[in-house]
Amino acid sequence: MKKLGDDDSSSQSQLPSGSSSGDSYGQSQVPASGGAGGGDLGCTAGKLTTYECLSYLKDVKETFQDQREKYDMFLEVLKDFKAQRTDTVGVRARVKELFEGHNNLISGFNIFLPKGYEITLEDDEAALQKKVELEGAIKFVNKIKVKILFCSVEF
Repeated sequence: MKKLGDDDSSSQSQLPSGSSSGDSYGQSQVPASGGAGGGDLGCTAGKLTTYECLSYLKDVKETFQDQREKYDMFLEVLKDFKAQRTDTVGVRARVKELFEGHNNLISGFNIFLPKGYEITLEDDEAALQKKVELEGAIKFVNKIKVKILFCSVEF
């Protein structure tokens, strides 16, 4: 199994600025492979560079700089995938839940997912829009009921 950095084309000199092995949270490797339902998460499949993987980790770390437990939980998600304790579908669900409200991180995670397993935010937005439309329709129907009742009382 290949690990992050085993590829000659990816070296430690490609670390994002500000990243070092002495970071307070430490560095983690993105899982190389494992889990049913989609193969690997991309960092060693030749799709992504070490820089892209570490850059994403840095974004997550900076976003949750005041919530270290969120960053640590994300690392656990990746470790569980690497150890085949969860599959691609499970990783998607856990990342979407963990990063709720941080659509940039959710969308950014898609670069690690195999084709067909991308997390779509439109589904959530569409569901919310439908709920708002339904509530508006219910209010409209209730107003009509009140007017009908009011009109029938006057006659």
